[in-house]
Amino acid sequence: MASLYLIRHAQSANNAIWNGSYFMQGRFSDPEITPAGHQQAEVLAKQLAHPQGEPRRQPFNQNEQTGFGITQLYCSLMTRSILTAAYIADSCGLALEALPDIHEKFGIYDVDEDGQARGLPGPGRSYFEQRFPGLALPENLNEDGWWNRPIEDEPQFLMRMQKVVVDFRRRLDSSDDSIALIVHGDFIDQFINELMQIPRHEPNYQSLWETNWTMHNTSISRIDFIDGSHNVVYLNRIDHLPAELITW
Repeated sequence: MASLYLIRHAQSANNAIWNGSYFMQGRFSDPEITPAGHQQAEVLAKQLAHPQGEPRRQPFNQNEQTGFGITQLYCSLMTRSILTAAYIADSCGLALEALPDIHEKFGIYDVDEDGQARGLPGPGRSYFEQRFPGLALPENLNEDGWWNRPIEDEPQFLMRMQKVVVDFRRRLDSSDDSIALIVHGDFIDQFINELMQIPRHEPNYQSLWETNWTMHNTSISRIDFIDGSHNVVYLNRIDHLPAELITW
């Protein structure tokens, strides 16, 4: 059996000021996490490292070893994902690798005074090497910026997610890995939709949330891969957070 943990990043500066629009004035193109976000990430990391953090991994084995048992840890190239994942890497003693295709919808972008979004380059290789020296980077990352293209549109987002799901399904269907992805709200939503072949319920995607599945900051969602099956064990688990640290 393999497990995939889809973990949303800690509260970002954009989360803290979000007004219901992806294109709001005053947003940051690649936000840091907030002081509350740092606290969330620290608590999350302790939970994932705790030997009884996952008290019963399989439903039919009463005596099995407990704990998350994460074997691989991945983040996107967005700062909020890296900062959150760094706490986990430290607490769990794991190497941290950035995957270029697990970023949030739209990519790196800014919004002008007319509300028009434009893609930005994003940081280049030297930025990541200097700020996050322990982060394993994609081989093809150079100084031109990891995004460096127009804003991702809806069809491009859906195509990317289809590829990501196929890649992870192929990997997990034939392994005993326990993989954690420190990712983003829209990413988690569409990953589950695509993996479980669940339609995007249109009224949901015309609302402020624009998701079938809504995730709190640092929430944990678990999917098991067993003999070709894909079983959602739980979604949006936040029992590691005290009430004052629960945020969107």
